[in-house]
Amino acid sequence: MHDINTAVSFQRGDSRTGSTTGRLPTISLILPAFNEADVIARAIDEADVALSQMSDAYEIIVVDDGSSDGTASIVRQSALLNDHVRLIEHSPNQGYGAAIRSGFAAAENELVAFTDADCQFDLTELDRFVLLSDRYDIVCGYRIDRKDTSLRCWYSKVYNLLVRRLLGVEVRDVDCALKMFHRDVAKELRITSDGFLVNSELLTQAKHLGHSVVEVGVSHRPRLLGESTVSLRHIPAVLTALLRYWWNEVQFPRTSLTHKRADIENAARLGVVFTRDQWLQVGLLFLAALFMLTNLNYPLIDRDETRYAEIPREMVATGNWLLPQLNFQTYYDKPPLLYWLCAICYKLFGVSETSARLVPAVAALATLASTMFFSSRLFGKRIGLLAGVVLMLSVGFAFTSRYLLLDGVLSLFVSLSLFTAYEAIRDPVCGRKLANSATYFRFRRIGDVQLGWWIASGVCIGLAFLTKGPIAVVLWLPPVMVMTWLSDAHARLRWWHYGIIGAVATLIAAPWFILVHQRDPSFLIEFFYKHNVARFAGEFHAKPFWFFIPVLLVAGHPWSFLTIPYAKFLFGGGEAERKRRLPAVGYLLLWSGWCFTFFSLSRCKLPTYLLPAAPALALMMGHYLDAVLRHGGNLSRYFFARFWSARIATATTCFAGVAFVLFVMIATRSATMVLFGWAMFWTCLTMSSLLLMTDRSQAKIAWASSSVVAFLFAVMVMHQIVPDYSRSRTLFGDTSPLVEQLPTESHPAIATVKHEFSGVPFYLDRNDIPNFLNLRGEGLSDFVAIHGSAVLIVDDQVEFEALRKQLPSDSRLAEIGRRGAACIYRATMKPPVPRIAKAAKSSDR
Repeated sequence: MHDINTAVSFQRGDSRTGSTTGRLPTISLILPAFNEADVIARAIDEADVALSQMSDAYEIIVVDDGSSDGTASIVRQSALLNDHVRLIEHSPNQGYGAAIRSGFAAAENELVAFTDADCQFDLTELDRFVLLSDRYDIVCGYRIDRKDTSLRCWYSKVYNLLVRRLLGVEVRDVDCALKMFHRDVAKELRITSDGFLVNSELLTQAKHLGHSVVEVGVSHRPRLLGESTVSLRHIPAVLTALLRYWWNEVQFPRTSLTHKRADIENAARLGVVFTRDQWLQVGLLFLAALFMLTNLNYPLIDRDETRYAEIPREMVATGNWLLPQLNFQTYYDKPPLLYWLCAICYKLFGVSETSARLVPAVAALATLASTMFFSSRLFGKRIGLLAGVVLMLSVGFAFTSRYLLLDGVLSLFVSLSLFTAYEAIRDPVCGRKLANSATYFRFRRIGDVQLGWWIASGVCIGLAFLTKGPIAVVLWLPPVMVMTWLSDAHARLRWWHYGIIGAVATLIAAPWFILVHQRDPSFLIEFFYKHNVARFAGEFHAKPFWFFIPVLLVAGHPWSFLTIPYAKFLFGGGEAERKRRLPAVGYLLLWSGWCFTFFSLSRCKLPTYLLPAAPALALMMGHYLDAVLRHGGNLSRYFFARFWSARIATATTCFAGVAFVLFVMIATRSATMVLFGWAMFWTCLTMSSLLLMTDRSQAKIAWASSSVVAFLFAVMVMHQIVPDYSRSRTLFGDTSPLVEQLPTESHPAIATVKHEFSGVPFYLDRNDIPNFLNLRGEGLSDFVAIHGSAVLIVDDQVEFEALRKQLPSDSRLAEIGRRGAACIYRATMKPPVPRIAKAAKSSDR
């Protein structure tokens, strides 16, 4: 008698109580068979002998899975001679899982067991299975002294390890083909796999349903007759099936009837005239508009803001809206959409800092609104509100919402392209039911894809391409392809689906590229290779692989303090957490995870590159916060996330507020009353936040207070600190003293050296200021010689003597002043010596 492992892997309540009637159980044994003519007769005989010793009522169900070698004929002959034998035929071959499914459906007795038809198990050992079935729902065998080849045993060990890690099945030998179930349990389990994944599927479902499982060691024999249907070529298919099953059943469960019903209810509620959460969303948008659209008239910050404001100014000045220019030289770095939008604002409202910053501010506001809109459709309006709060108060998003960059506009269109793509592919069955809702967007379907949303996604890809180039496709394609491949709850995309979206995006983006190429044939190589491929390889802004880890934690403040509990929620094995991880969360994880991974692989890194991931991360965190804040009666489950994460985030924000103000005072050597007031304010809040850590009774408002503190910090930084910083460093903004130090003549010759200083032509409204990026050469010397007197605005890294050597030998160089990253010099030619005087002296002699 082999030792019995009675450690229960998973069970619901108490195990089954032992039988008190003393009667023998009835047993159904399933034998899946495929081309087993050499061994099937022996398998039936052994099963008949073994079962007859355990029960008076038993049946042997042979499922012939499309055999072509006479297996079915042999079974038919056995059935004529033995009433206990039944035959089920598949035509054609459907797979091992399909055979088990048919056997379970046909089984009529109390206990249902299955084993392979290759006689590798001694079926007399089923008596122990019968005995243990009195106490457990499922009895699993594990092979002792396995007789397979070393290579196959190694494959099995790796597979079992993967199953335990991915599916959480605590069974040592998952694929041992000797298992026994109570019939009511077998009928409850849903077999969807037709292949070899069936054992893993059955045990995973048993775990989720809380059934008790026990393992018992069984003898294993070498296979002497017939041929195994398992080979190396099955490994990729099995691993693929395992990965997809993990995704759909464990990690992000496929859409259940309950989920569909919840979606329908959410959609129906969308049709109700504004609910409280909708009013709160409107209020949040109004507050965000006040934050983002006011006080935008402080000086532009060099280098990004001045550059992206000057290029559209030159568009307006020259009337050339086709070729972007910087310092009136063609600028190939980026496509023109941001410049066009800024130029339109200049036309409407005049050239100013406010007009330039309206573009990123409106883009950020639109990103916030679209995030709340789509999260309301996916999860409900309450989560939509929470996602909006998370996005607006994230440090990275709050900063870029008022900063003139390409990434804000790119983030808007990339997020819209991914949101609309998900609407196009998500749950076609539920989508048809949702179509009855008054506010559901009705679009024609092509197969399982909603055409309207799909086309809208293509439009957004095209606009994103016009904003920053092929990165729009790079960030969109992998999440959508992987989601539709992994998830059973979403549409299956074909090549012509991608053809449609590619055609739409091309119609949007291609005309500009074609026109520019006709104007300058070198443009395409310059743009696509140098500013995309070469950038990825690290020609610009090279940073280490781990660069974005601290960036993400800082940019996600204060919500980054939920990282640890959220990781437990996202990858934990608890049943409550598993049921809340809807397929949409998986899509958001693919979206944000791919964005982080791609830019981490790229050697060119800047903090703002992660901005397109912000809406997805905000939705994920809003979805999690909803669970954290709803379970007020069960504080133990989410107490760390509900209380400690919030209080630590609050204290950190307060410390950062004090440190920020002190840094500004030291850096600017200015201690104004306003800064002193902020310093006292944050000091008091820091002390209060530390005291509140001892008051756990206020856990229900911990995140509310943390959100208020984060908003105050954002207001201070973006409406006070950043404007003061920009005013202290601007070269020719209204607050700069350099304006008064320029030469008295009305139109002095000016040039920028080594650094583009795009704010100089912007603020002086000049179209004749050249830029000499290369200090060497004749250009700078000729410029001074031609004009006789010129103002040179030079990068402060350039030494005085190095600059002096590049000027004409008969010139003088005098410093006017220093500000920000610039030194301002006056270069003048020395007056020539009068020749008439020399002639007079010679005649006197």
